[in-house]
Amino acid sequence: MSDGPPTHEPEPAAAARPAAAPSPPEPVPEPWEPVPEPPALGRPSPAAARPALLRPAAGVEAAAYRADGGDDEVWAVRAASVAGVRHRLAGDGPEDAYAWVRLPGAVALIVADGVGSVPGSGGAARRAVQAAGEAAAAVFGPAPAPDEDGSAHDPAERDRLAGAACMEAVAAAGRAAGEGPGATTIVVAVVADAGGARLARVGDSTAFVLRGGAWHELFAADPDDGIGSTATAALPAATPAVEPAEVPLGPDEALVLATDGIADPLRDGPTTVAPALGAALRRPPAPLALAWLTDFSRQGCHDDRTVLAAWRRDVSAD
Repeated sequence: MSDGPPTHEPEPAAAARPAAAPSPPEPVPEPWEPVPEPPALGRPSPAAARPALLRPAAGVEAAAYRADGGDDEVWAVRAASVAGVRHRLAGDGPEDAYAWVRLPGAVALIVADGVGSVPGSGGAARRAVQAAGEAAAAVFGPAPAPDEDGSAHDPAERDRLAGAACMEAVAAAGRAAGEGPGATTIVVAVVADAGGARLARVGDSTAFVLRGGAWHELFAADPDDGIGSTATAALPAATPAVEPAEVPLGPDEALVLATDGIADPLRDGPTTVAPALGAALRRPPAPLALAWLTDFSRQGCHDDRTVLAAWRRDVSAD
């Protein structure tokens, strides 16, 4: 045994860490490209190419361009509304309005079109859709407790509620429209999650089913809707002329509510407007894409335009 000082074995050198791989260069962003002008469907409108006049005041409630939408486990809903060329060039706000309300086991869709010849009609349309949505919700009430077998309301009861909600919504819209100046048309649809649609309208706002690429209008054409005529039934009215309708709705079909700013060129453009909108609405589009298309240029078509559509989702495709 050695009497000398203790010796220590040298510690092995730490292994060198491999050099970190250089970070890949950040992608160079593509040059920004402006959104193209909305398409011309038929002969273009020279007026549509002119810039809008700056309005003295504006806000979200009466925005000239509106787009919205969303999906849940049953429904996809999309909305687009644009002020017409004549309103934009005059510095006026839009007179169309829309709303949807998710109900227990159903969805309510509402579109209104303020009567342009009556001052204050944009406000009447906005009051009408809000009141109609609240009335439909009141008819359905809160979500029911599941039945013992796990189901909700009986389909026949759901259908009865849908019909009652449509009529009550129109009545409430009429009362709300009468609370201030203006007049408005309205169309209301209530569609059961597992059934067809019940509808009611006053005036020339209308509804279609898009089925297999073909448009099927659910109301008869307004007899006063001839060339040069702007007369239509409207709210408020002492005895409103309410038109009911009902239709089944399949999983590959769209229920589309529209003001006459869309409905008139759709009827008059069987080789232009109708196929373009039909192709866009075969499946739920992005809301901004729908608003862009809704602003199409067409000579003589300068009214406000609103589209509100619903599709029953095919959850097996998710």
